[in-house]
Amino acid sequence: MRVGLSDKDGTITILDIARAAGVSKSTVSLVLNNSSLVKPATAEKVRKAAENLNYVYNRSAASLRQGTSNVVAMVVNDLTNSFFVELLIGAERRLLESGFITLLSHTGEDIQLQEKVLSSMREQKATGLILCPALYTPPTLTKTLKSWGMPFVTVMRSLNDDESDYIGCDNYAGIKIATQHLIDLGHQDIAFIGRNRINSVSVVRQDGYEHCLRHNGIALHKPWVVACNISMQGGKDAMRQLLASKKRPTAVVCYNDLIAMGAISEIGQQGLIPGKDIAVVGSDGVANTAFSNPPLTTVALHSHQVGELASQTLLRRVKDPDAPAVKHLLKPELIIRESCGYKLKK
Repeated sequence: MRVGLSDKDGTITILDIARAAGVSKSTVSLVLNNSSLVKPATAEKVRKAAENLNYVYNRSAASLRQGTSNVVAMVVNDLTNSFFVELLIGAERRLLESGFITLLSHTGEDIQLQEKVLSSMREQKATGLILCPALYTPPTLTKTLKSWGMPFVTVMRSLNDDESDYIGCDNYAGIKIATQHLIDLGHQDIAFIGRNRINSVSVVRQDGYEHCLRHNGIALHKPWVVACNISMQGGKDAMRQLLASKKRPTAVVCYNDLIAMGAISEIGQQGLIPGKDIAVVGSDGVANTAFSNPPLTTVALHSHQVGELASQTLLRRVKDPDAPAVKHLLKPELIIRESCGYKLKK
């Protein structure tokens, strides 16, 4: 039963909790804001009183009073790619442990939508921002965010700002490892699917592929470097193009796992066996690649760790706005499965 209501509309207030718990209003406020200044026994008594009264904390009103928020904005370019879903889970876990919640938005590589979303996050008084920028994002965005006073961390795609925090992966090394694995299996005719000279990550991954070929004395066959949409359908279309060429590659390095799974699908639909007739390797290491047919060899980029590190870096930035910029690249790990687990038969 509710007792001691002080608002005419029956809303429970912190005064009601203070009366029920036998403490001051300021003590209740400290407990509701997770302050460490209150003794554990007293804090427990206050929480129990709030629970008995069915009190609901008005976080938005508190944020307006304090000019702060417990919300962290997370804006990503492509939620259809489970890599970013896994990254979000990692980021959210660390933020929840620190008393923050995540407000998520998906731009779909649309920079105009990205501008609207970021403005909305500013209006919501987000404490900070984790951002994977959309393609064609201007470098001036960093100045805009800093002028807003919004701490931010970019992930996976850098805005090439030496004074901003960035958490990503060593994309160059990852694709070199994948390409070298194929060469070690005996492949010389190796294609690359996912060319996009606007996408900075694609540029770096393609460079890793090409440099690895040259290092091993293998000539680059330009028709085998194929552009496509970053999707499973894009991978299917690109693989169909390669299979229709006069000289067919024996192996394919894909920009990411989405493209790789599309390529595997097309190989199978044309009556060939992925991993035996044509080897396929992806990049990102998303969880569902273990269940493709056949299971996909991929370069794991540890999306959960990227998310966790991004949250950790952002929280540090919120506490210390003038700290030196953090630049961290996670090391890739090759996961070998059946999609290219066989030595090439000569």
